[in-house]
Amino acid sequence: MSTVIDKSTIVNWALSETGSFATFSIDGDDDLSAQVELCWQRCVDHTFGLFDWKFLKKTFELVRTTATPINGWSHEFALPGGRIGDPLKITCHPTHRAPLRAFDIEGDFLYADEKAIYATFRVYRDPEHWDPAFRAAFSVALAAYLAVPVTHDGKLRDELMARAFGTPSREGTGGMFGRLMAQNKAAAPVGHPLAAADPISGAGGRTSPWHGSY
Repeated sequence: MSTVIDKSTIVNWALSETGSFATFSIDGDDDLSAQVELCWQRCVDHTFGLFDWKFLKKTFELVRTTATPINGWSHEFALPGGRIGDPLKITCHPTHRAPLRAFDIEGDFLYADEKAIYATFRVYRDPEHWDPAFRAAFSVALAAYLAVPVTHDGKLRDELMARAFGTPSREGTGGMFGRLMAQNKAAAPVGHPLAAADPISGAGGRTSPWHGSY
């Protein structure tokens, strides 16, 4: 039976990358646990926000509220909790591949003239559901975040950051994550409407970019 890869597993992989012999456990209350808690979410936010990772994507049917919008749109929809970043795709039917462009987002609500809205977002998933290659890259990135708190070695931090994200000139698009992003892009469907559709000629009605009017 395979072992479940959880937060503790990932953290201990990262610690080994720093050369530390320390061991992290979820229920620990020592200084190491405090340092991990300070670094974990920052690394999650950084790496999850780099790219539209396929293993984080989830489509929701948005719940229409009973409120009457005062901003000119016909209907208000509540956005799901736990989402990461802006929507990746908005449609008015789950089988429609062409995105809906006539909508607006204000805070935690989406507004549109459609009666049904489906939205795809990135969401947080536990490490056991992460792509294996992403886990490997994340452990190196987390090691970079932990390097100074654990080893007080700024040079090691810089080396690990470069392994994970590339040199500063790459602005986070190089290294292990850069290769993963390239692989994800190469695996995208050919002629996918999000990449290929013209945002003006295909809009109809209100002319907005595919991601709506922010």
